Amino acid sequence: MKSLAFFLVLASALSASGAVFSPSSVEVKFSYSTEFTTTDTSDAVTLSDLHAQHLFGYMQSPTMVGFYGIDANTPGIGAPKFPLAYEVLKNRKSAGVRTIAYKVEGVMLVNKNMAKKILETGSWKITLPSDLDNFYEEKCTDEHYTSFGDFWYFYDPFREGCEFLRQAPMAKTVNIKIAALKNASSDTDAALEKLRGDNGNGDLFEITTINGYADSAKDPDDEGRTAFEDMNQWLRQSGFNEKIVARYQNRPIHQFTKTLKKADGSEIQVRITRLLAETAVASKNVTFAKFFKHAVENADVVIYAGHSGLGGNLDIGSLEEKAGGFEFNPRKHQIFFFDGCSSYSYYLTMFEEQKSKGKIDILTNGLSSYFGYETPVHKVLFKHLFRVNTTPTWGEILKDMEKPLEGMTFMLNVGSL
Repeated sequence: MKSLAFFLVLASALSASGAVFSPSSVEVKFSYSTEFTTTDTSDAVTLSDLHAQHLFGYMQSPTMVGFYGIDANTPGIGAPKFPLAYEVLKNRKSAGVRTIAYKVEGVMLVNKNMAKKILETGSWKITLPSDLDNFYEEKCTDEHYTSFGDFWYFYDPFREGCEFLRQAPMAKTVNIKIAALKNASSDTDAALEKLRGDNGNGDLFEITTINGYADSAKDPDDEGRTAFEDMNQWLRQSGFNEKIVARYQNRPIHQFTKTLKKADGSEIQVRITRLLAETAVASKNVTFAKFFKHAVENADVVIYAGHSGLGGNLDIGSLEEKAGGFEFNPRKHQIFFFDGCSSYSYYLTMFEEQKSKGKIDILTNGLSSYFGYETPVHKVLFKHLFRVNTTPTWGEILKDMEKPLEGMTFMLNVGSL
C-alpha cells in the first residue's frame, strides 16, 4: 500500500505540470513494466527509481543519436522528467537476492526526429539492467566520471566491448509504451514587457546571473571563469557601466547598469548582477546559496550557468539549509534559465511547483550542455531582453538561442507556460 500511495501522489503531481515548448523536441507520455534483481536492502521504490535512471545512459548514446538521424554533435535523444510515478508489483527475496518488479509512468522530452517514429508505433523497445548490483563496467562509462554512483548517467551500452550491457543475464528488453502529450505553442507570448514594468522593483529591470566553475576555481583558464569574463566584456562593449561589488578571486561579483529607452520615451533601468562561484552541493561556501536565494526572491530574470551536479547543485532543500527558506514573490513574473546538463529532468518540476506563488517561465536543457557554447547562446537571450520595443514569442526566442549551435541541440525548452 505504501508504494501504491506513492504512485498515486506522484501521478497527481505529474498531471498538474505545465506545458512545455521546445524548437527541437516534444514531450511524450511513457510507461513500462519490468523487473530486476539486487541484494540491496533499500526501499523498493528507491531501488526502482535507481533502476529507471539508467534511461539516461541509453538515451545519451551516440549510437541512438545516429539511429534517429539527429545531428551527430547532439549529445543525446531525450531525457525523462522527474519525478516519475512508481508502483511496486513484486518484491520477493530468495537466498539473499531480491526480485523487484515495478510499473512506472511519466513524461519524457525527446528529439522531434525520434518522436515522429515512436509516436507512429506507440512504443519504443530498449534494454535496461536485469542484474542491478553488477551492472557496472568502468570501460563503458565517461573517462572523467567513472564511479559506480555516476554509472547510470554516463554509461554507453552501445560502445565497442560493452554489448554485454544489452544482453542477458546483465540486461533485459523493455517495451516502453509511448503516447502523445499536448505541448505549448511556439506562438506563446514571452511577455517580456511584464518583466520590465512594475514587477516588484519599480522601473528597475533586475537580471541576476550565476556562473559555476567547470573544474576548479584555482585554474585561471577554467571554462566557467572564461565564460564569465567573456560575457562581462560583451556587456562593457554594449555600453553598460560596470561596478565591481566583490573582488574575491574565487567568487567575484560584477554589476552592470544601463538605461534603455522605449518608443514612448519612457526609460527602463537595467541592472545585471553577476557572480562567479563554486556551485557544487558539497561546497561548504555559502556565497552561492545566499546569492541564489536573493536572486530568486528579487530578480526578474535569474540565469544559472554551470554543472547540474546530477540534480544536486540547485536543489532547493539543500540550498535552503545553507541560506534559509526561499520566499517566492507571488506578485512577480519571472524567467529562470538553468543552463546546466539535463536541467529539464532535475529542475523543471522542482521550480514549476512554485508557480502557484508567482508566474515563472523556466528554461532548461534536456541534454548535456557545453561551457564553450554558453556565451553565444546567452548573448541571444540578453539581446531579446534588451529589445524593449519588441514582443517576441517563446518560439522566436528559443529558435534564436539555438542558432549558434549550428544544427546541434541541447534540447532547450521553456516550461510552466
